[in-house]
Amino acid sequence: MRHFYAVIPLLLLAWPSLAPAQDPTQKSPLAANAALQHWQAFAQMQSLDKDQQKLLEEWSTVALDDPRLEKVLAAGQSSLLYLHRAARLPQCDWGLDYGDGVSLLLPHLAKARDLARLAALHGRVEAGRGNRGALRDDATAIMTLGRHVGRDPIMIAILVRYGIEGVAIDLVAPHVGEFKLPADQAAALFAALPPAKEVKDTIDVEKRYFAAWIIKKLREEEQRQPGAGLKLWRNFLDGAEIPEDVRKIASVNEAIELGEKLLPLYDDLARYVAMPKAQFDAQYPAFKDKTKAANPLAGVIVPAVDQLLAKEHRHQVRIAMLLAAIAVAQGGPDKLKDSKDPFGDGPFAYRPLDRGFELQSKLIFESQPVTLKVGQASKK
Repeated sequence: MRHFYAVIPLLLLAWPSLAPAQDPTQKSPLAANAALQHWQAFAQMQSLDKDQQKLLEEWSTVALDDPRLEKVLAAGQSSLLYLHRAARLPQCDWGLDYGDGVSLLLPHLAKARDLARLAALHGRVEAGRGNRGALRDDATAIMTLGRHVGRDPIMIAILVRYGIEGVAIDLVAPHVGEFKLPADQAAALFAALPPAKEVKDTIDVEKRYFAAWIIKKLREEEQRQPGAGLKLWRNFLDGAEIPEDVRKIASVNEAIELGEKLLPLYDDLARYVAMPKAQFDAQYPAFKDKTKAANPLAGVIVPAVDQLLAKEHRHQVRIAMLLAAIAVAQGGPDKLKDSKDPFGDGPFAYRPLDRGFELQSKLIFESQPVTLKVGQASKK
């Protein structure tokens, strides 16, 4: 009988699955997804106690000689490493399943906000040491993180995007005069950032995966078991800000009927959101009041796009201000004539300060004109 071990070489040749393994250093297409790097950054972030969380929230004002900074930044080095790796990848997919509707979880949003603040704190400390290159790299990584967060057309994701990008603006503004980056190169850097969604891109998602999803779920639950749809409806209303006339809806069929009547309004919303600001401001309030008066669910289900657009416009102005400020820091106030206030009829207003200057827009946000102070870096 032929010895078993003499047969092994023949088996190895005949069995395709025993062929040499793929080189592990070769990256698959999945490696181009920045979300994988961001999640590693999130995973490396240590749990923060209340004091450390407050430190991150106050990243722009905490004294640079605060003894707590060293420990927090040392613990965050690995997270910052992965953040910067992610910033080199333009594509980002968080793998969200929109079919979850109102149950869709977005855990990356809060984590991304904390990571942005950590990077801003690091950039501010490094700038205080004279390392402007580190500040610039951190600001770019933060801005890219904001774009990655805002790649999904979900309203809360868009708002978090604006908040994260706002952190980058606040990090850079006090140090604008210290950079040697030409204004045209700064504009090119902004233009090269990954694309992200805006409020106008969220309307159809809200219609399909929020309003229509709720109606579908109510109908499915009621068909599954009589009374289950009404129970689910009441679970949806488990909130202190629900109007009394909505709470009085005692029939799941009534809730479904009212919800279905709201669906065509989303097409109207899309039309209003696409309007120029002046036209929107003139026409939308009447539409909003009429909609709420006609359907008690309107104030609960239909998004407050006027508030969302106000924050979007403010963010657009602040980015334009930062780019204008870079040009002014290099060429003087006369350079303002080359820029335009997106919501004004000319350039931003200019006001000199002791250690810099302030730009002001015609845009009013929360009863105040939008402003940006430039070159006010703390010496502490």
